[in-house]
This record gives sequence, C-alpha cells and structure tokens, in this order.
Amino acid sequence: MNCISRRTLIACILFAASLTSPAPTHAQGCTQCQDNTAATPPKTQAAYRHAIILLTATASSVFLGSLFLFKRHR
Repeated sequence: MNCISRRTLIACILFAASLTSPAPTHAQGCTQCQDNTAATPPKTQAAYRHAIILLTATASSVFLGSLFLFKRHR
C-alpha cells in the first residue's frame, strides 16, 4: 500500500469512529428521584421499594442463569 493511501485510510477510520461514538451523557441525579418519590403517598413508596427488589432479583437471576449456561457449554 502506498503511504498516502494508508494515511488516508487511517484518517477515514478515525473520522468514522468519531462520528459513531456517543456523546457523554449525565444522569438526572439522585435528588430528582428522591424528590419525586418523597412527593408520593406511603403506599406508592412501598410499591417502588418492592419494584426495585423485584427488578434486582430478576436481573440477577438472568445474569446468573446465563453464566450457568455459558459455563456448561465450555
């Protein structure tokens, strides 16, 4: 390959990578969630707590199940 074409190829790859990389984002912060939750009735707050536990348990079981399946295929 010619040196100029190699440089052009590298420049094109870097340019394409810079266009496809996502911009940094920032979370809304815990205070906004805390304020929104504090404004809800106690029953709704309890439902949120139960939902968080349920979502954590579900995600953990999917993760552990996939680890178990991948370990068996090795």
